[in-house]
Amino acid sequence: KEGRATVSRPDTSRLPAAETAMPHRAVDPVMLFFDLVYVFLITELNDVLRAETGWRGIVHCTVLLALIYWQWVLVTVQSSIRDASTSRHRFVIMLLMILAMVSAVALPQAFGERALLFAITCWTSRLVITFLLARSENSNAFRMDLTSSLIQGPLLLGGAVLGGAGQLALWSLAALSEITAPFLHSRTMSAQRYDVGNVVERFSLLIIVALGETIVSIVTPQAELEHLSWSGLGGLVAAFILVGGLWWAYFHHSLGLMEHYISRARVPFFAVRSLLAYGHLALAAGLIALAAGLHQVMEDPHHHVPVESAALLCGGVVVFLSMFAVVRLRNARQIYRARVVAGLLCLALIPVGTRMTGLLLVTLLAVVAVAECAWETLAPRSAGVPDHEELAHLAAAV
Repeated sequence: KEGRATVSRPDTSRLPAAETAMPHRAVDPVMLFFDLVYVFLITELNDVLRAETGWRGIVHCTVLLALIYWQWVLVTVQSSIRDASTSRHRFVIMLLMILAMVSAVALPQAFGERALLFAITCWTSRLVITFLLARSENSNAFRMDLTSSLIQGPLLLGGAVLGGAGQLALWSLAALSEITAPFLHSRTMSAQRYDVGNVVERFSLLIIVALGETIVSIVTPQAELEHLSWSGLGGLVAAFILVGGLWWAYFHHSLGLMEHYISRARVPFFAVRSLLAYGHLALAAGLIALAAGLHQVMEDPHHHVPVESAALLCGGVVVFLSMFAVVRLRNARQIYRARVVAGLLCLALIPVGTRMTGLLLVTLLAVVAVAECAWETLAPRSAGVPDHEELAHLAAAV
């Protein structure tokens, strides 16, 4: 103990995040406004999934999601480490929202006649993030963003000009360059400090707004019908219970544990990268698939479910519930039993779901979600829910 006291300049990279964390700031209202615009842009991908059936639509949706979502991540992280209430910052965010609205117009035909418009707005947004946000305060982030921007621009514009398979290949490379940048620049970014409460709240707001958009996907098909049926109303209730179960799984259990883990990580960058940046990409993808599947099923809930709709419905729930189970298995070598069992049950429903009505399939998924949440709430240790002491121990090694 005495030897430690004589050290005059400790290595802060080895201190717990709580000792090097930035002062907490409340989320600025302009960021909530920004979330509404960007989540609308992300949920526009539902139309891509419904319009392009099969693997082609899934691949196109995946590439577009990676490009759009990663811009949201960059803005979110950069805004969380500075005062977002300044006039300059709010102006930049408003500018990004305008570009996002134009991108939303182009998105449904991004792999068609509006490819060039989407490429231009997407790259322009990337340059605004790089030069007006990352450059001002964070030299490490600026170098990473500048590299990605210089790579992304030619790939996006070249793909838009080529069209077809060439466009898909180049845009896939652009998306890959974005999502791999935190790995390629992990050494320079490892010293990054965060306002943990702010950045975790921002990612949680993305999920709650996306869940709200999923509710829209449930209600809209029924609201457009000339005559309502009891099966349709039953489907609405079952679908809401399903979405409510996912809300409970994230906000009642996982959110607090996630913030506890990140706030105590020795190198917060690695925890933010895995749990927030990559983990919430999976959560967003799951909600997009779920929303697309629910929209298709709710159009005619008393008919048998097509195989693609069953895959979107069940697969979306599996991806959403499995994210924390995968992270727990990877970091702690522990099985998140409730999430694993629920995910396996949802997977099993895909092949048998095509022989069910939409109402029955959605009801069974809702039962699985409610049972999973009840297990975690009533018997957390049996369900494999990590406790705070375990998370603190794991975080110290990250």
